Amino acid sequence: MKKVLKLSINKDSYFMCGIFGSLGINSLADTYTGLHRLEYRGYDSFGYAALIDGKVDVRRELGELDQRYFIDSKHYEAVIGHVRWATNGEVTIENAHPQHTDRFYVVHNGVVENAPKDQLDTRWLLELLEDSNGSLKAIYDIIEGDNVCIFIDRKIQKICYIAKGTKRLFITDNGYMSSDLEALSGFDKYTCALTDTFGIIGDKIDKYGIKIPTSSESYSVLKNQHRMLLEIEQQKDIGMNEYLEKSNLGPEYVPLYYNHLDIIATGSSLHAAMFGSYAIEERIKIPVRCIHASQAKYKILGDNVLAISQSGETKDVINAVRGIDKFTCMTNNSHSTLADMSIMNIMLDVGPEKAVAATKSFTVSCTRLCHSAGLRLPSLQPALEDLLDRCEEIKEIAYRIMGYEHFLFLGDHQNYPIALEGALKFKEVAYVHAEGMPSSEMKHGPIALVDYKVPSLFLMTEGFTPESVSNIQEIKSRKGLIIIITHDSIKDNLSSLASITFSCKDTGESYSQSLVLNVVLQLLSYYIAVERGINPDRPRNLAKSVTV
Repeated sequence: MKKVLKLSINKDSYFMCGIFGSLGINSLADTYTGLHRLEYRGYDSFGYAALIDGKVDVRRELGELDQRYFIDSKHYEAVIGHVRWATNGEVTIENAHPQHTDRFYVVHNGVVENAPKDQLDTRWLLELLEDSNGSLKAIYDIIEGDNVCIFIDRKIQKICYIAKGTKRLFITDNGYMSSDLEALSGFDKYTCALTDTFGIIGDKIDKYGIKIPTSSESYSVLKNQHRMLLEIEQQKDIGMNEYLEKSNLGPEYVPLYYNHLDIIATGSSLHAAMFGSYAIEERIKIPVRCIHASQAKYKILGDNVLAISQSGETKDVINAVRGIDKFTCMTNNSHSTLADMSIMNIMLDVGPEKAVAATKSFTVSCTRLCHSAGLRLPSLQPALEDLLDRCEEIKEIAYRIMGYEHFLFLGDHQNYPIALEGALKFKEVAYVHAEGMPSSEMKHGPIALVDYKVPSLFLMTEGFTPESVSNIQEIKSRKGLIIIITHDSIKDNLSSLASITFSCKDTGESYSQSLVLNVVLQLLSYYIAVERGINPDRPRNLAKSVTV
């Protein structure tokens, strides 16, 4: 039996695009509820198809989900709905789902890889359905890639489904279906995950063994608070000081690394891998490679691989490990494709993280890796509570720097991946160009960009080197604006070097201190976005998980 290593906090799951459907008298209202929970998956357009008396009503609209379109006195027999993140075809009404003919009404998640390049892949699915007279097996055999679609067949007045590749569809015994486990909360107690199969909703299935988690709906609508800010604040309550006492992630995990470790990841997960690699190499004394998932195919991988993906559905990560017999994964989704493929799962169990930008999942990924090296981090709670009480100070800094369009983020040792992660948040959330690098790397090209228009933000913790100070002075001599994020015990040594200094409460340990500094960067990116009129939960052109 597969080993699962976890802490008892909460679970959530993620994919791209959202599908929800329901049977019964309340199907339209229930479909709205399901799509509302899935909206973080896509907000380019939304729509539904609703069956009644042998006819199908269709609604398609651009933009964010709007409840007004789901208010109807009709008692529909079945409804299928969709929130779209455009991966194939432009964001237009014509490309919104459901796509339909007079007989078939389709909502689709994924990319049909063998569809004609000049045609919307979902529309091609429709043509296949028409040409095959609705043969599910024929469609299943033809299409290539990772796909889930559900559709109303008006001729038989049923909802049919096709799941191909790694995409999965969760269905319940009482007629609900969703691309996301949590979206089914409250509709039933158990579900099953359909993959690489096809059929008709309502046909007998004997595998309803997955427990549906309790609803976290109140989380998503709390006083209209941005999800990103809420998730930043939740980091103080995760209980990261309880690893050794209350986790079964113990000594048996350390031998996983043997004499080397290759970590495959992307984005924030890759930065977490880099952060943890310093602790693993320092304490276990083995080499660690952190590899961009998309580049893994060009590398000779060792026999000890850890794949990290908070969603467990990141396409590049899945492709990178597809040919590996045995690997371990770290994920926040126990029912994900990656978790199913691995021999051992290390669960983040960080709870729902629905803002596009990773915050608490990054922090917990870092701490899990530190713990795997035997490094016990002190509680972050006192420092984070103090930090959150000082949000007005961070807002003021955000206001002072929000007019700049380019930043250099600089840090050394474990602060280097924190610099990369902070720069990523500025790009993702605030639409500000930022680059992260080791502080001395600045002298090897980036210093050519330095002037009064390009601030340099330094991350400084105890043990910083004279070279770091020299780099600061070199930038100052070229009239570059210096921002230092540090902590109380060393701030007096640094404040004279900077135009702007922010100091955090001491944690007493360098890795945990760096994670607190990272929360400052999360808050700065958030407040800059808000000041610029940007919705930080829904940055343009980005989705929670890159599954195509």
